Amino acid sequence: MEKFLFTDFLLSNVPLTEVQLRMLFQKSRVLKVDKGEMLLSAGDTCKHRFFIEKGAVREFYVDEHGKEHLLVFAVEGWFVVNVDSVFFDQPSRYFIQAIEPTKVLLIDEEQVQALSLQSPEFDRFNKQLIYEHIQHLQHRITSLQSDGAEIRYQHFIKAYPELLLRIPQAYIASYLGITPESLSRIRRQLVQQARQK
Repeated sequence: MEKFLFTDFLLSNVPLTEVQLRMLFQKSRVLKVDKGEMLLSAGDTCKHRFFIEKGAVREFYVDEHGKEHLLVFAVEGWFVVNVDSVFFDQPSRYFIQAIEPTKVLLIDEEQVQALSLQSPEFDRFNKQLIYEHIQHLQHRITSLQSDGAEIRYQHFIKAYPELLLRIPQAYIASYLGITPESLSRIRRQLVQQARQK
């Protein structure tokens, strides 16, 4: 059985046997995509979770005016799950696109559910991942509603310092709900404040 970063991630959190791992991966596959390539387009339905083995992706939607709104980033060791498709069997409203050359493990949701029924430890772990995702989105919504742009940016650089050199500034601005010009201004102000200290 091929060894994935995801295998290490799983086994560091859940005791699974070789048989259980083979069961989980029996319908999984690896997808390698170039920078700018779509892993999922709006209107598509997928039945798998994306685990980023290498590279970086973004999940976003496009409003009726053609403006992009970035929901999440994911880099090595992170998941992206299209909730519409995977949990509600509906076409996706979102696009998932590679920001750089990316290797993704597509984990079949049917196998995730089958293993959850067989292994209480895996079921708890799977639910914990979902709960953490919900918590992250709640905190993000609260921040977008109540924090100023500079505070949102400071939270971002504190939480994801490794993304600053990998993610284009326009994508970070979209994630923060501000224009690229506003983000440039905030960055200049923070540099000036740091120099004055």
